[in-house]
Amino acid sequence: MAAQHINSLRTPVPLNTVDRDAFRDMCRSFAEKEIGTRWQQADAEKRFPRAFYQAAARTGLIGITASEDIGGAGLGSYEEAIAMEEMSKVNPNLAVAVLVQNVAGSILYEHGSAEHREIARRTIAGECLVAITITEPEAGNDIQNVQTRATREGDEWVLDGMKSFITLGGDADVLVTLAQTDSKLGRRGMRFFAVDRHDPNIEVSQIETYVNRPAPTYRVTFNKARVPESRRLDAGFAAIMAGFNRERIMVAARWLGHMQTALNWARDYAQTRRQFGRPIGANQSIAFALAQAHVDVEAARRLTYHAAERWDSGVPLRDVILDVSAAKLHSTQAVVRVTQTALHVGGGWGLTTELPVMRWALDALVAPVTVGSVEIQLRAIAKEMGLPVD
Repeated sequence: MAAQHINSLRTPVPLNTVDRDAFRDMCRSFAEKEIGTRWQQADAEKRFPRAFYQAAARTGLIGITASEDIGGAGLGSYEEAIAMEEMSKVNPNLAVAVLVQNVAGSILYEHGSAEHREIARRTIAGECLVAITITEPEAGNDIQNVQTRATREGDEWVLDGMKSFITLGGDADVLVTLAQTDSKLGRRGMRFFAVDRHDPNIEVSQIETYVNRPAPTYRVTFNKARVPESRRLDAGFAAIMAGFNRERIMVAARWLGHMQTALNWARDYAQTRRQFGRPIGANQSIAFALAQAHVDVEAARRLTYHAAERWDSGVPLRDVILDVSAAKLHSTQAVVRVTQTALHVGGGWGLTTELPVMRWALDALVAPVTVGSVEIQLRAIAKEMGLPVD
């Protein structure tokens, strides 16, 4: 029954077409102009530059897959992956802010009322920054263990609980929040709420991290925050799983872009850095490591775009999970290997702030544990292979 309900969310829709080469060029130009000039200052200040979000909205990169009637482009996940890859080549952490807007927006416009669709429209227009508040201290991969409670009181819901590791949680205007409305129903009692982040009964505190600093991470605490019934979405666990799988394609594209940049740098550095009278790339140990990194990058590219094509085809979710999980698993493991290779090629200088590779390697460490850990992806793949894993 659950699988049928999830698959009911995979209704094929006609997609607009676009010259993908021209679209990629546009995304690359945007990234160089809007991310390249902002991310270092934002990183140092550990704050999110809202002007970047507004620039992305003006360029049409928010709501790429949303319908045109709310300001979206009506394109597919393939184009969304292109945008994510090109932005992440410059900085994967500002790129993730666009990812969050697109995933949260899709929950609002695909499963919400007219009021929710208006929030999505404002998000696409650059007027309303949103964050997704699902993860909790005891509910990371274990989403069914969400403890945040929503209690009905007349025409309102009262939310109590704590969320953790919420990207943009303190910067957003609206929190797309998952809460349990009836503990007796388990996952069937889960619902999303579009919560005003400025409610005085919501507290946010930034979590200091080594990564994701231009898109800060927060704890969000609901202490009897009140939400109108009209802000409750008719979407729960099935929507979560469908959303996670689409998001995993974008995560794969994010780390694809990041590792491509690291590989390009390492290759060029190995050709110019000289030791013992010749470029270090003339040594087999370096050359072979870079050759292996090339294979990692190209495999990630093929797995990612294959998964995006499968998603856009409208096949049932159960038929695309294997492709999505394989892309996410490989990309998030490969980016660690490739950035570590780049760090090694940089040698002692790679550990300094004069070269960018240490930061690349640090950013990559978050990849295997977000939006479904390595173990979660392996379990999904094994089950799709017909193996009796529990």
